[in-house]
Amino acid sequence: MRSRIPHILFLAVLTSIGSVAFTQADEPRPPEGFKAIFNGKDLTGWHGLNPHGVEKLTGEQKEANLAKQRAEFPTNWKVENGELVNDGHGPYANTDADYGDIELLIDYKTVPKADSGIYLRGLPQVQIWDWNQVYDLKAPTRRPHLGSGGLFNNTPGTSGRDPLVLADRPFGEWNQFRIRQVSDRTWVWLNDKVVVADAVMENYADRANPLPAKGPIMLQTHGGEIRWRNIFVKEFSPEESQKILADAKAETHSTLAKALTLHASFDAGLDAEFAKGDKTCYAQGKGTAKASPTDEVRLEPDAGRFGGALHFTKKNDFRPAYKDAGTVGYNAENWTTSVSTWLRLTPDEDLEPGYCDPIQIVGDDTKKGYIFLEFSKDETPRYFRYAIRPLFHIWNPTGVTWADIPFEKRPMVQVAKPPFSRDKWTHVVFSLQNVNDKTKRQMGRLHVNGKLQGTIENWDLSFGWDPAQVQLILGASYVGHMDDLAVFNRALTDAEVKHLFELEHGVKDLR
Repeated sequence: MRSRIPHILFLAVLTSIGSVAFTQADEPRPPEGFKAIFNGKDLTGWHGLNPHGVEKLTGEQKEANLAKQRAEFPTNWKVENGELVNDGHGPYANTDADYGDIELLIDYKTVPKADSGIYLRGLPQVQIWDWNQVYDLKAPTRRPHLGSGGLFNNTPGTSGRDPLVLADRPFGEWNQFRIRQVSDRTWVWLNDKVVVADAVMENYADRANPLPAKGPIMLQTHGGEIRWRNIFVKEFSPEESQKILADAKAETHSTLAKALTLHASFDAGLDAEFAKGDKTCYAQGKGTAKASPTDEVRLEPDAGRFGGALHFTKKNDFRPAYKDAGTVGYNAENWTTSVSTWLRLTPDEDLEPGYCDPIQIVGDDTKKGYIFLEFSKDETPRYFRYAIRPLFHIWNPTGVTWADIPFEKRPMVQVAKPPFSRDKWTHVVFSLQNVNDKTKRQMGRLHVNGKLQGTIENWDLSFGWDPAQVQLILGASYVGHMDDLAVFNRALTDAEVKHLFELEHGVKDLR
C-alpha cells in the first residue's frame, strides 16, 4: 500500500538504527534500554526450529522432529566475524526466550534470489525480499518489487501487507530493521523509512484470534545466504505498551481529522455541516437547484446512527448530490479518496426490483468512468458490491452488459452475504488509490463494519472525466436509511477505518 501515512510516532524515541556503533567481531553494544540477544560469538540463546515442519505432528513423532532440528541447527548456522550466518537451508533460528511487546533492532544482508523473514511471537512474518524480482501477474499477491518489511502473511489487501515505500539497499550492503510489536499492532522501519505503520499482524495459525501474548523471535531460512548482526531487543512494560497504543489512537484520530473533506450528518438538513469545498446538496440533474427533502427522501430526527438520518422511503428519481469542488478531489494525475457512511435496511425485503446504488461517484459520462456501491438485482440474498469502472473499453472491451460479465472479470468487490438489517446500522467505507496514475499501484478497497471485504487490483484505473462535472450521488433506487456521510482526501488504512467505525458520536468527533 502506498497511502500517505503520517509517521511522527516514535521516530525520535530512540537513536537511529543506522547510528548503532559496531566493529566486526566486537562485543555487541545495544542502545540504552535494549539488550543483545545474539552475543556475536556463538549460538547461545538460540536453537533450530521450522514451525511449519512440526505443526501437524504430535507425540513421539513431534518430539523426534524437534530433536532432529535442534541437532541440525549448527550445521546450517554459524558465527563469523560477529555475524549470525545461515547458508539458506535448515531450521530457522529461534530464540530460547519468548517475547511479548517489544522493539527489535536487527541488521541483515542477503543475496540475490533469496527470500527470508522475521517471525514475531513464533508467527510469520516481517518479509525480506529480493526486490529486483519482476512482478508476476500469475502470482498477484507476491510483490517482491515493492520491497521488504511488509507483513506478508496477512490477508492480501490489508494495510501493512505490502510496504509503504521501497527502502531496500543494494545487495552487498547491510539493511537495518526497527520493528515494534505491541499487542497485535506492528510498526516497521527499514533503513530509517516507515514501511509499516500501525498495522494489525494477523495470527497466521488462527486468523480469527489475535497474536499470542508471547512467543519466540525466528529468523527464517529460505534458499539463500543471509547474515544477521546487532540483534537487540527492548521489552515494554504494560504501562509503556498502553501508552504506545494510546498515542497511536490519538495519532489515528488526528490524521483522520486532517483528511476529512466533507461531512453530512443529516441532523438538520441535506447540506453538509463541514466541507473543504461546496457544502450545498443539489438535486442531481437539476443544475444549480438546491436539494430539499421530499415525501420519498426525507429527514428523520433521532432515527440515525448518530442523531438524525436520511430516509429513502421508496424507489424514486430524486437523488441528493454533492459537487466535487474539492470534496472527492478528482483529478487526471493521481486521484485518491475514501467515502464513509452508515446504512440501515433489509435488502431482500426493502429494496424494489432492479439494481440499487446507495452511493455513486459520476462524471460527465459513465463511459469515461463510474464508481458505485451496489445491491445486485437478481440474487437472493442480494449481493453487495463495490465497483470501479474505468474507461469503457478497459472494463468492457466486448461491449456487453454489466450483468453479462462474469463476476470474477468485473472490477469490483462482491460480498455474498452482507450483514445489513433494518434492526441495526451497518458501516461501509470504500476507497480509491492512485486512479489515473499508471506509475503507481492502483487499487480500490471495501470495508464493512471495520473489516476489509476485498480489493480491486490489477486493473488499469484510468478515467476521462471533466473534473468540473464530478458529483457524489446518493440514493439511486435505494430504499432504506443513511447516516453520517463523510469523504476523506486519501485511502484510509485498516486502523483508520476501524477507528472511524468505533467513534462514539460519529464523524462529528473529528471536527
